[in-house]
Amino acid sequence: MLRAAWRIAWKDVVGDFRRRATLSSMLFFAIAVLVVFQAAFEPDRQEATRLLPGLLWVTVLFTSLVGLGRVFQAEEEDGALEGLLLSPMPRGVLFLGKWWGNLTLTILVELMLVPLLMVLFNVNLWQRMPLIYGILLLGSLGLTGLGVLLAALTQGARSRETLLALLLLPLMVPLLIAGVQATGGILNGGEAGPWLRLMIIFDVVYLALAPWAFGWLMEE
Repeated sequence: MLRAAWRIAWKDVVGDFRRRATLSSMLFFAIAVLVVFQAAFEPDRQEATRLLPGLLWVTVLFTSLVGLGRVFQAEEEDGALEGLLLSPMPRGVLFLGKWWGNLTLTILVELMLVPLLMVLFNVNLWQRMPLIYGILLLGSLGLTGLGVLLAALTQGARSRETLLALLLLPLMVPLLIAGVQATGGILNGGEAGPWLRLMIIFDVVYLALAPWAFGWLMEE
C-alpha cells in the first residue's frame, strides 16, 4: 500500500515538473506576496525580525492554497480519477499519495522562501534556519493533510478554489497561531515549546482522521 501511495506522489511531482504548473505558480505567488509586503512596510532590521513570523506564515498559507486547488487537476483533465477509485487499493492510500505529492511541492517552495525573506528584508537567519524549517515542516504536515481532504470535498464544486479557502482558513487558525508564535519565539527569544506541542497535536489529530474521512468522501 505504501508503494502505491509513493507511486501516486511520484506521478504528481514528476508530472508537475514536466508541466511546470503547480510549483512555478506557487513560487511566483510567494515571490509576489513577499515583494508587496517589503514594498509596503520597508522595515528596518529590528522591525523586520518582529514582523517575519507573521509574514512567513501568511505567505505559506496563501501559497499552499494555490497548490491545493490543483491537487486533482491532472486526474480531472485526463479522466483518471475514476480509474484510481476503481483500483483495488484502499481510499486512504490515494489520500496518502496525494498528500505526499502536495507536501513535497510545498516543502520545495518553503526551502526557497526563507532565503528570499532574508534577502528582501535584510535579516540574518542562517543560524536559526534549521529550527525555522522544522517549524515549517510541522505546519506543512497539518496544512497539506487537511487541505487535500478539503480539496477532495470541493473538487466537484463550481467555485472550488473559493470554497476551499473558506473551509480551510477557519480550521487552520490554531495551527497558524501556533506556527507564528513558535517562529516568533525562535527569532525573538521567546518560548516556543508549548506552541510546538500544539502543532504536533493538531497534526496527529487531523492526519489520523483524514484518511478515513477521505475514503468516506470518495464513496459519497
